[in-house]
Amino acid sequence: MPNTFRNEELVKVQGKTYPVVGGRLRLAHDENKSLSIETNVIQYNEENTVVQASVKTEKGIYNGLGNASVKRDKVLSNAILELAETRAIARALRFAGYGVEYTGFEEVGESKNSEAEDHVLHTDEYGKSEAATKAQINTIFLAAKNLNISKDELRELIYNETGKSFSKDLSKMDASRIITMLKEKETEENKGTKLM
Repeated sequence: MPNTFRNEELVKVQGKTYPVVGGRLRLAHDENKSLSIETNVIQYNEENTVVQASVKTEKGIYNGLGNASVKRDKVLSNAILELAETRAIARALRFAGYGVEYTGFEEVGESKNSEAEDHVLHTDEYGKSEAATKAQINTIFLAAKNLNISKDELRELIYNETGKSFSKDLSKMDASRIITMLKEKETEENKGTKLM
């Protein structure tokens, strides 16, 4: 089966490409007239959770486990049940043959978790990145103005950081990254001004 993930279903982290669970879901829906996914909480407490997912396709039933913990998944520590469920579904879909050549984005190792968790926070139910909000775009332009960054310079900065040419194409995650970068520059400039 061809695993043709769309660009918005693939995320690069530290030079490696990972599909999001939504890409696997789309492939499974496209290939199966009848598809069902059931999840079962195996363990849940304030610190750790383990979920089992069972994916039933026209070829058979495939199971996967997903876990999450407050210690490992600090950014999403208030949503470890949902994160474990997402990981379990991603693994079950992988075992079913959807994106088998890729480790799931939701499964990346601890050193990559903060970026992975940020992506999970800013995707819709199909794993597609949500568009940046008007408030985020306004914040970007205001910060750029405060830093005397021209529109051309801002466009270049956005392109260099995200690969996107226009602010309207930014995802929430892209916008958050640009805002953080601009705020850090603003803080640095303010420190420099105070020292003079």
